[in-house]
Amino acid sequence: MYYPLDEPADILIQRLLKHLRDEPAARGALEQAAIQADSVFDGNLAIPRGLRVACLLAELDADAVSLIVAVLADQRLDLPDAIMQTLLGGVTSEQRCKIKAQLEAILKVRQLLVRYRPDVSSKQAIMWQRLIFAICRDVRVVLVLLAFAVEQMRGLVYQSDLQQCRKAAHCAMHVFAPMAHQLGLGQIKWELEDLAFRHLQPEVYADIARKLDDRRVNRERYLEKIREALADALAKAGITAHVYGRPKHIYSIWSKMQKKRLSFEQLFDVHALRIEVETVSACYAALSVVHDLFTPIEREYDDYIARPKPNGYQSLHTAVQAWEGKVVEIQIRTHRMHAFAEFGVAAHWRYKSGQAGYHPMQESIESIRREWDKADQIGGKPGEQTIATELDVSHVYVFTPDGDLLELPAQATVLDFAYKIHTQIGHRCRGALINGNIAPLKSRLQQGDQVRVLTQKNAQPSRVWGRAQSGFLHSASARAKVRNYFARQDHHNRRERGRLLTERLLRHLKVNASRRETLVRQLGFADENQLFEAVGSGKMALETITVAARKQQSNEKPAGQHVDQQPAEPTEDVAIEQASLCIESRQIDGLKATIARCCNPKPGEPVMAFLSQSQGYKLHRPDCPNLNHLVRQYPERILAVQWPKADPKKN
Repeated sequence: MYYPLDEPADILIQRLLKHLRDEPAARGALEQAAIQADSVFDGNLAIPRGLRVACLLAELDADAVSLIVAVLADQRLDLPDAIMQTLLGGVTSEQRCKIKAQLEAILKVRQLLVRYRPDVSSKQAIMWQRLIFAICRDVRVVLVLLAFAVEQMRGLVYQSDLQQCRKAAHCAMHVFAPMAHQLGLGQIKWELEDLAFRHLQPEVYADIARKLDDRRVNRERYLEKIREALADALAKAGITAHVYGRPKHIYSIWSKMQKKRLSFEQLFDVHALRIEVETVSACYAALSVVHDLFTPIEREYDDYIARPKPNGYQSLHTAVQAWEGKVVEIQIRTHRMHAFAEFGVAAHWRYKSGQAGYHPMQESIESIRREWDKADQIGGKPGEQTIATELDVSHVYVFTPDGDLLELPAQATVLDFAYKIHTQIGHRCRGALINGNIAPLKSRLQQGDQVRVLTQKNAQPSRVWGRAQSGFLHSASARAKVRNYFARQDHHNRRERGRLLTERLLRHLKVNASRRETLVRQLGFADENQLFEAVGSGKMALETITVAARKQQSNEKPAGQHVDQQPAEPTEDVAIEQASLCIESRQIDGLKATIARCCNPKPGEPVMAFLSQSQGYKLHRPDCPNLNHLVRQYPERILAVQWPKADPKKN
C-alpha cells in the first residue's frame, strides 16, 4: 500500500469498512475506533497512524480483531476503560478479550523496545525476536507489530532525531525483518530491509538506486522482449502462465553483491522475470520450456519446491544466457506459492479465510507448514480449515542489569537466572531485584523482566535447591550445579574423615613417612589422597591397612631375627584400651567387650572392635560381613585391637 502518509481519514475509514462488509458488529466497533483515532491525529507523520496500519492489514485480509487492534494501538490514542468498554460493546465477549489482550501485548513490546540498542550483537537481535514472539503469543499480534514497523519506516524521513532514526532502522533491519522472514512475509520483509538500508547506509543505497534508474528504460525494453518470447513459448506448449518482471529490492541486490563479491553489472537478478502457473507439474513443464528457449546456467539452478526453505518458501530458481549475452534470472512458482512467498501466514487467510499458526522453533514451523499444505490439498470452502494462531512459548526472556537478554526455561526462577549468569553467583544468591522490587529466590520470572541478583560474600547453596519438587530451580542444569557442589563437599568430607582415621592408625603402627609411601602403593593407590578417600567412603577397611603394614614390617626384619607377632608399643591412649581388654572380664576401661555372635572370634585370632552405644565393644573377625557394613556406616567407631596374653594369676 503506497498511499500518501497524510491521506485523509475518511478515505482510510471507507477503505477499512469495505473489508468488514459482512460483519456488521465488528464493522461498527471498527468505525467507532477509527473515529476516535482520527480525533487525536496530530499531523506528526513520523509516528505511525493506526488507521494506515489497519489498511495495510486489510490488504492482507486480516480478521476483524486484528484491524480493530491496529486502530486502537495508535500511540496517540489513550482511551479510558469506560470508553473502551462502550466502543467494543458490539463485538462478542471472546473478541473483546482478544482485543484487550493483544493491546496489552503491543504496549508491553513498545515499552521494552525503549531498551533496544543499535549496537546489539546478532545473537542479542535473535533474542529480541524471540522475546517479541513470546510476549505476543499470537501470530496475529506479530502481524500488527510488523505492520506498525513498516509504517514507522515509511515515515522515518520525517524523524528529526537522527539517533532515534538510526535506532528504528537498526531494529527494523535486525529484529522485525527477520521475524517477517520467519513468517514467510516476503513483501513486508523486503520493504523493511529497503527502508532500513536507506537510513543505515544512505550513500550505498543512493548509488544502487541511481544505477537502477539510469538503466531502467533499456532494461525494461529488453525484459519486455524476453517476457513476450517466454509467454509465446509457454502458450504454444499449452501452459497457462502469467509472466512478468520482478520488483527490484535494493537491499537484496547489495546483499548479493557482498555475498558473491560481484559488481552491480555482474548480478543476474538485475534482469529478472517471474512465471506463475497453476500446478506444481506446470512449474517443471515451464522450466523445460525456459531451458529449451535459452541456455541454462547449471550452477544457478535451485529447486525449492522439492526442498523448501525453512520458512516454507517454495519456487524454482534458474538463470539463463539470453539474447545479447545477457543473463536473466527466472523464478517459477504456482499462484499459491507466490501468495505464501509474499504474504506468508496471511496467505492462508487470503486463500482459506481460516487462521494460521507459527512456532518459533524451526521444527514446529515446518510441522505447521505441512498442516497448511495438507489443508490446501484438501481444499474446501473458505473458513472450513482452522489452524490455531497461538504460539507455543517454551522459554522466558529476561534482561540483565546491562540490558542484555538471557533465555531461560519457562517457569524459571530468580535462582535459575543467577545460575545462568555464573555458577558462583548462583551459589551465593540470596534474592534479587525484579524491575527494581525485592523478590525471593522462588519468584517466577515473566517475559521482559529486568533482574539484578543479590548475593552474600560467604553464602553457600542449600541441598534443598537441588530437588525439583522444592520449587527453587526449574532448570535441570542449575539443579545439577547444586548437586555437583555438594558432591564435591561430600568428597572433601569423606577424604578428611579418611585422613584422620588412617593417620591415627599409621601413628599407632609407627609407620614412618618413607614406609607410608610404599604402603600406599602396595595397597593399590597412586597417592595418599586416594587412600584417604577409600577409607572415608568405606571402600578400604582399616584392618586391611593394618595387615599390609604388619606384613611390610615383617619383611623388613633381618634374617634369623625373631618376628614378634605383637604390634609395636602403641601410643598411650590406645595402649590403655588394649591392655585392659581381656576375654574373662570383657571390659575395656570400664566398658564391656563382648564377642559378636555373627562371626564368634576365638582368642588369639585377629579381631576388630566396634564401639556400640549400649553394649560397649563388640569384637568381630576382620572378614566378618557385618563388620564390613559397620566400617562403611561408622568408620570412626572401629578400632584395631588384639587379644592380650593370658594373665598368669588366672591360671
